[in-house]
Amino acid sequence: MDRVMITGPKKLQEKVIKELHKLSILHIVDHSKSELADIGEPLETANTFSETIVKIRSLITTLNIQKEDVKFEFKGSLLEINQTTKKLNEEAGKNLDELKIIEDKISKNENIKQELEILKNVDVPLESFSSYKSLAYFTGYLEGNDLSSIGKELSGITEKFMLSQSAIGKKTFIALFIDANSKDQANNILRKVNFSSVNFANIGNLRGSASYNLERIEKENAKFESQSNNIKKRLEKLGQEHKSFLITAEDILSKELEKAEAPLKFAATPSSFLIKGWVPSNNMENVINKLNKITGDKISIYHEHAKEKDNVPIKLKNPIYAKPFEFFMDLYSMPRYKEFDPTLLMFITYPIFFGFMLGDMGYGIVSFALFYLLKKKIPKASALFNILLISSVSSTIFGLMYGEIFGLEEIGHFAIPHLLSRTHEVFTMLYIAIGIGVFQVNLGLALGFINVMKDHGLSKAIYEKASWFVLQIGVALIALSSLNMIVLPSFVGIAFLVISIAMLFKGEGIRGIIELPSILTNILSYARLMAIGLSSVSLAVVINEMSFGFFEKGGFAILTGILILIIGHTINIVLGLFGSFLHSLRLHYVEFFSKFFEGGAEKYSPFGAKE
Repeated sequence: MDRVMITGPKKLQEKVIKELHKLSILHIVDHSKSELADIGEPLETANTFSETIVKIRSLITTLNIQKEDVKFEFKGSLLEINQTTKKLNEEAGKNLDELKIIEDKISKNENIKQELEILKNVDVPLESFSSYKSLAYFTGYLEGNDLSSIGKELSGITEKFMLSQSAIGKKTFIALFIDANSKDQANNILRKVNFSSVNFANIGNLRGSASYNLERIEKENAKFESQSNNIKKRLEKLGQEHKSFLITAEDILSKELEKAEAPLKFAATPSSFLIKGWVPSNNMENVINKLNKITGDKISIYHEHAKEKDNVPIKLKNPIYAKPFEFFMDLYSMPRYKEFDPTLLMFITYPIFFGFMLGDMGYGIVSFALFYLLKKKIPKASALFNILLISSVSSTIFGLMYGEIFGLEEIGHFAIPHLLSRTHEVFTMLYIAIGIGVFQVNLGLALGFINVMKDHGLSKAIYEKASWFVLQIGVALIALSSLNMIVLPSFVGIAFLVISIAMLFKGEGIRGIIELPSILTNILSYARLMAIGLSSVSLAVVINEMSFGFFEKGGFAILTGILILIIGHTINIVLGLFGSFLHSLRLHYVEFFSKFFEGGAEKYSPFGAKE
C-alpha cells in the first residue's frame, strides 16, 4: 500500500471526486478538524440527492418491491429521475391515503361488531342504550345463568324494571333497565353476585335491533374490503411497472450521493481541498496519470510506501479456494499490516476439526445437501455456506475413517470398514485430540515468535515466545522421567522450568507468570474434539436402538420407529452442526489466535467500490 495525499483548488474538487469514484481504488482516511484545516462541505447537489433517495426507498418499501439485480439502463438525466420519483410518490401517496381512510372505517366497524355480537340475542332496541332522566340501565356479565334470585330482589325495591339475558359461553350477559330512583339499590344487588360491567361506547348512534345492524355492517365491511383490495392491486401494479426504475434509480443516486458527500472526509480551506488515503502500490501510477489528465496537471499528488507502524487498511490476498475463510477474519478482526494472515491455515484446520467432531457419512451427506440448497436460496451468504460445504465433505471423509453412517457401524451383518472406532477407542481419540492441540498451540507460538521478532527483534521474541517451548520441554522431561520412560535426573526438567519462568518474567513481566497455567488449559481444551464427537455418536446409537426396538414389535410400532429415527437424527444433526461449527471456531479464535494474532486493522474499503 502507498500513502497518498491529493491537494488542489476547490474548483477541481468535483472532477477529482468523480474520477476517484470511477477508479474505485482510493481508501479515504477521514480528516479530523484542526487549526490548519476544517472539514470539507458536501457538494450543493447532496441535499437534492438525499431527499430523492429517501423518497425512492420509501416507495420501494411501500410498494413491497424485493431488491434484486435488474438489467435496466436508465438513459435519462438526474433531473428526470427526480421528476419521475415525485410523480410516483404523489400517485402512491394518493392511493395510500384512500387505503388508510377505508381501513379506518373497517376498523371502526369491527369495534362496533364486537359490541353487536354481545347484544344480538338481547331483544332490546339499540336506541334504548341511551341516557334518560327517569331510566337507568346496567349491561354486563354474571357467572351462571340462574337469574331468579336477582329478579326477586329487584321486585322488592321496584316494579319498574326489565331484565333481559343472553347466554355467552359459561357466562350470562344481562341488560337491566330500571327506575332511575332505584339505581343505587340495583347496583348493590348486582355487586353481591359479582356482576362485571360492560360499556358500549360505539353503538350510541345506532337504531333498531343488534342483529339488523350486524348484518348491515358486515355488508358494509365487505364493500370496504373490496375497495381496499382494489387499491392494493393498484399499488402492486404500480410497483411492478416501476420496479426496475426504482431499483436502478436508487443505485444511481446512492453513487451520486456518495460522491456529493465525499468532501465531508476531506480537509478544506476556503480555496483548496486535501484528500488523504491509501492506494495499492501497483495501482499508484495509474491513479496519478488519470488525475493529472482530467485536471490538466493542476493538482499536487504526494505518495510514499507504507511504513511498518502505519495504520494501513488491509485487503486480504488468498488463493481462490481459501477465499471463503476470509469470512472468519471479517467476523474476528483484520490482521495488521505485514502481520501473518491465518486465513490459509484456517482453510486447512477448520474443516479437519469440524469433520473430526461430526464425523459420520450420513450426517456429512445430509448437511452437504442442506448447505447446498441454502447457498442457492441465500446467495449473499455464499462464503459461509462454502465453508460449511467443505466442512461437510470433511465430515463424510471422517465418517469413512470411523466406519459410521447415521451412528451405525454395521448394516445387517456387514461391518463397515474403519480405521478408528470412536465408540470403542475413546482414549485413542483423546490422545489424537490432545496431540492436535499440542501441534496447533505450538504452531501459534512459532508464528508469534516470527511476529515479535519482526516487530521487536530476536531477543524479545526468545524471551516472550520461545520461553513457552522451554516450559513445555521441562514439563515433558519431568513427566517422562516420573513414568520411567527415560533415564534422566528430575532436576534437569526442573531446571528447564525455572529457566522458562525467568525468561517469561523478563519477556512479559508479571503477566507472563500469571499466564503460566494457560498453556496447559489451551492444550487440554482440544479434548472437546473427542468429547463433542463422542456425544454425537452416542446419541445416534441411542436413537437407533430405540427405533430398532419398535421395529421388532412390528405393525404400527414400525411407524413409531421410523418417526424416532427421522426426528432423533434430525435433532442430532442440528446439535452436531452447531457444536462442530462453534467449537471449531472457538479453538481457532481462543487457543490458536491468542498465541500470535493481534489484529485490529481497518478493512480496505475503496471509495466508489460496490460492496
